Amino acid sequence: MSLQRGTYGIEFDGQQRSPLRKWWLPAILVLVIGAPLLLLRGCAGRSGPSGQADEAAPGQTRYSVPEVETRRERPSIWRHFLNFGWRGGAARSQQTVDGGTPTAGERWLNAERKTAPATAVQSAEVKSLLEQVARHETADELVRARQVLHQILIRRDADDVRAFVERKIGEINTALLFGDRAMPEKVRHRVASGDLISKLAKRYGTTQAYLLLANGIDRPDRLRIGREIWVLDKPAFELTVFKQTASAVLVLNGQFCKRYTVGLGPAADVPAGTFAVRNKVTEPAYRLPDGGEVPFGHPQNILGTRWITLSATGETPPARLLGLHGTWDVSSLGRASDTGRVRFRNADIEELCVLLPDGAAVAIVE
Repeated sequence: MSLQRGTYGIEFDGQQRSPLRKWWLPAILVLVIGAPLLLLRGCAGRSGPSGQADEAAPGQTRYSVPEVETRRERPSIWRHFLNFGWRGGAARSQQTVDGGTPTAGERWLNAERKTAPATAVQSAEVKSLLEQVARHETADELVRARQVLHQILIRRDADDVRAFVERKIGEINTALLFGDRAMPEKVRHRVASGDLISKLAKRYGTTQAYLLLANGIDRPDRLRIGREIWVLDKPAFELTVFKQTASAVLVLNGQFCKRYTVGLGPAADVPAGTFAVRNKVTEPAYRLPDGGEVPFGHPQNILGTRWITLSATGETPPARLLGLHGTWDVSSLGRASDTGRVRFRNADIEELCVLLPDGAAVAIVE
């Protein structure tokens, strides 16, 4: 091996070395330091989603929930290795898969929520069902849309859209109940000689107010013979008031119908138990604790436009002056107050007066 003197007086081997030899030390350092990090990142499994409790949360109706198994992704060292250093790109890729490019159902969900972006729907099954709802609603097939929404409502993996689904079911039920539309709970009745609104309401187990409102009849004496009208056929309405969440859920024939926000009077004046609708008062007067009375429309009258008297049933002790009523002060909803009983928006209590026949079940739970 010959030695030569270089330009700067340094002797070197004239044989050219491989350029890769100078990288062996950095490569070893990368392997020594990086391998444990990759193992820690890859083997740290992500905890799976927690299952829904068997007991319903306060303020939630007890739906029959089917078992839904969420597929879990196994941890991968190589996946973490590929994503290491490119987390921004990986996040963008995952966003494209999980909602960056929304499906038709997600676009419909976002538009209905009036928020952008909306909470991502993680379950593929829920996404598919929401797309079905969107197609049915676009085609004006409200009964089918409601059927699919009820399927979503009882799923364990639909918690992120449950409030939205309840609101949509309530809107659809309002359109079906009070519109000139068919629905499974309604039948057509051809008015015959001798038919009266009062008799039809008793025959079908509904209210006179509903028959008039749903069919656009302004007065009971204007029921024309030969006309076909919509009637609710023995509807089983049940209303449950949840004190802890200050909400009320209306159920029709065992299925969720609508949720309302309510306000509550003093705890002692709104006892838990089972009750029934006994009578309704339009434009009620408010009785003061000292025995006086405030007429409807007076600023001190807190009862709103309607009052529904409740009477105890079963083993529930009798409750004095317990009822559902409206309110002029919507800011009092969603919380407790020093006066009143169970208060609703005026529009909501008016709707309940139309839907709930005498004897309809009302439960108040803590």
